[in-house]
Amino acid sequence: MDMSKTLFEDKWCRVTNEKLIIKCYYFPIGTSKNIDAKTIRGVFYVAQNMSEQCFKVKGWGMSFSPCWWACDLRRCWHDSSGPVHYNVVIDCGETFYKGFTVIDIQDFLNKLGLVAPQAIFVPELPF
Repeated sequence: MDMSKTLFEDKWCRVTNEKLIIKCYYFPIGTSKNIDAKTIRGVFYVAQNMSEQCFKVKGWGMSFSPCWWACDLRRCWHDSSGPVHYNVVIDCGETFYKGFTVIDIQDFLNKLGLVAPQAIFVPELPF
């Protein structure tokens, strides 16, 4: 039985007291990716902007960057009159980064910082 307490959750991810869960990660079935918070080395984030991030991000899968992107088929194409959407990239010291979308970036960063205090938080993409 999972006794994890949810600290943050949105459409694309969930942060518990033990892990980060990236929703709709695996292609083509859309299952989640669970990341033990203790393994997170770096958290990189930037507001979505297609003109600056073209070929670095993708709606789902790999782009020309060493990152696997969870499903957000509107990544960098969200309505500009709505809230700012952020691209978040997680470094766990593996070959490929893990990327996904977040809207409430400050709350997400605050909660993830509680469970992954060893991680560095950088306001730019690592590639």
